[in-house]
Amino acid sequence: MRALAHIKDGTLTLYTRNNNRCDRQYAELHVLPHFIDAATAIIDCEIVVLDPKGISKFELIQPRIHQTDAHAIAKMGQKNPVHFIAFDLLYLDGHDLRRVPLEKRKKTLEAILKPFPLLRYSEHFEGTGEDLLEAAKQTGLEGLICKRANSLYESRKSADWLKLKLTTEQEFVIAGYTKGIRDTFASLVLACRDDEDNLAYVGNVGTGFTDTILRDLLSRLEPRVTPKSPLDRGTNIPMGTVWVKPELIAQVKFANWTEEGRLRAPVYIGLRADKAASEVVREKLAEEGPLKFTNTNKIYFPQDGYTKGELLLYYDSVADLIVPHLQGRPLSLKRYPNGISGEYFFQKNTPDNYPARLRTATIDKTRFIVCDDRQTLLYLVNLGCIDHNPWMSRVGSLSNPDFILIDLDPFECDFTKVVQAALLVKEKLDAIGLTGYPKTTGGDGLHIYIPVEPVYTYEQARFFAELIGRLLAAEHPKLFTTPRAVEKREKDRVYFDWMQIGESKTISAPYVVRAHDGAPVSTPLQWSEVTPKLHPSQFNMKNAPERFARLGDLFEGVLQRPERIEQAFGKLEKLIRG
Repeated sequence: MRALAHIKDGTLTLYTRNNNRCDRQYAELHVLPHFIDAATAIIDCEIVVLDPKGISKFELIQPRIHQTDAHAIAKMGQKNPVHFIAFDLLYLDGHDLRRVPLEKRKKTLEAILKPFPLLRYSEHFEGTGEDLLEAAKQTGLEGLICKRANSLYESRKSADWLKLKLTTEQEFVIAGYTKGIRDTFASLVLACRDDEDNLAYVGNVGTGFTDTILRDLLSRLEPRVTPKSPLDRGTNIPMGTVWVKPELIAQVKFANWTEEGRLRAPVYIGLRADKAASEVVREKLAEEGPLKFTNTNKIYFPQDGYTKGELLLYYDSVADLIVPHLQGRPLSLKRYPNGISGEYFFQKNTPDNYPARLRTATIDKTRFIVCDDRQTLLYLVNLGCIDHNPWMSRVGSLSNPDFILIDLDPFECDFTKVVQAALLVKEKLDAIGLTGYPKTTGGDGLHIYIPVEPVYTYEQARFFAELIGRLLAAEHPKLFTTPRAVEKREKDRVYFDWMQIGESKTISAPYVVRAHDGAPVSTPLQWSEVTPKLHPSQFNMKNAPERFARLGDLFEGVLQRPERIEQAFGKLEKLIRG
């Protein structure tokens, strides 16, 4: 069980990741402060019970997690004592170490630990981990944790720490239960978060319970009964399910996943107390294939010295942000096998020798790649795709874009004019009751996305953007230019491009790195940031991840809040007539 250990004035206090105290369940660890050379410290740890082979098993510690009887705890401690596995150090004697690289934190941690049978330091192994993974398989371990040696400490999920699972066992949210011939319940209804962050039904577990466990679980479930299903997604759920608030977490082992996303032969192991329901996602086995990266030392950005490996690390760190904006969309690949100074080429059709797990969509005999997950994203980056250019519509509604694009590019003018133009666009959108989401293009312009329900044709979306463009050009003729032909555009103006809106046309997605010096990033913005001080060069591959970690997905509304434009059309018509 994961825990944070607080040591102060010779006293140990343990907290789960849900910030619940749990030290009284592990009385044998109360002497630990005597074996840690620190007046005050915060240590990240795992509390485990080991089997005779020295392998930790969740079912061995599960009876301790919810035990409150001091006599029972003492007996368990004598029979099967827990071990404290220290693996990270957050704080030591007045010093916050969270911004110190992992290697240095671990060296400091190892130096303050004294010999004690129940206290262990979690050692690490450097390298690719392939041999260690095979050894873990042979030993029957649950898996490995892979960490970047220079990573800083994060209190949330991070791409710097990755879990490689070897066993088909994980935790699931209890969403309800079914009744049967037992006087308690027949089975638990299980769920977990899917790739789109929906709480999805994964099946029922009806084995692995003793009478004591059944009664204890029912006493925890009944106070949480709710009339409404907590699930966002699920089919073929048993009739008569009693729904509960999704707060309890069950550890379950199972044979495998079915094609329908259901658990095959699940067996209940126990309740967890060290995770929140929002953290419970479908975990993937290491056997699903670690990615192989090639030529990671190749320089991709000669002026800046950035390598292909650094580009891969960037995309790995922002995958949770960018993938939702790529999911379901055909991609046109622009590949730079030798970086931005070498020749590039476009690729639409997917060769037969590409991995079979890649999702593709065949459109007019062309098999486009669709990026639905982190592995596909990194696979494409490894091919030399620096930026990623999806369609404005998704498979299933290819003829209907789900956002209207307003593309503002400087035509022989300063970027401050692009800012002025964007604010005028916002003014018009506010007047007709629509919300626009701005981002830098990563080049020298700005994009504004207007999310819409996928019910309009590309022609309708393009006509809507054209109306806004022509209205603004009429009101501000010295600021905007609209001709498609370059030779017909007026200089020192902002080109308002609506012609990019069209089926099969692509646009640089939010969060992508662009193939320019400085490795600029197409960065979502708050409207308060769209000022004369703004310039696209402010955001690059090195500084953007910190911004994204701080602000989250500013383009979430593009995905979550689509709009209808019928009323806005009417208001826009009135503005034009006015």
